[in-house]
Amino acid sequence: MMFSTTNSTVKATCVVTMMVMMMMVMEAAAMPKAGSHSKHSGRTHKNTDGAHIETVPLQLDPSFLAPKNIRSLQNSSISPWTYSVSQDDSLIPRLSEARCLLQGCLDSEGLEDLSLESKPIMHQVLLLRRVRTQEAGHGYIYQLESRLIAVGCTCIRPVVKLQQ
Repeated sequence: MMFSTTNSTVKATCVVTMMVMMMMVMEAAAMPKAGSHSKHSGRTHKNTDGAHIETVPLQLDPSFLAPKNIRSLQNSSISPWTYSVSQDDSLIPRLSEARCLLQGCLDSEGLEDLSLESKPIMHQVLLLRRVRTQEAGHGYIYQLESRLIAVGCTCIRPVVKLQQ
């Protein structure tokens, strides 16, 4: 004999409620306790010139990496480019910077059209630079840097201004 509709609905509701409660308990257990100090909490100190420096935890999670199955645009573009990877081991993340392969752009037959121009697409990124410090007991600190890098190339019409 099958369960009645009312009985099945009640059971399903109870199961869902129990699952939600279990998730809430797990989340509450993972939260830091009030007044406790984690070894990963931020700290503020003064450097040699008196400026306040805040030290914050750095957590690198490989699950945030971009998926590998993204279609490559660099060779499908009418303004193709290639990437050069930074060899600076003190930077996180490692930089891949675009370099345009053509001066002009490709036409519908795949030939370079010099009446158009390939130009880099610039993007500002934040980086961490590892720096040796005396204050950290000959250890390292990470300094936040901003850099403007080329992330791809696009095709533009050149601006021509006629002189009179």
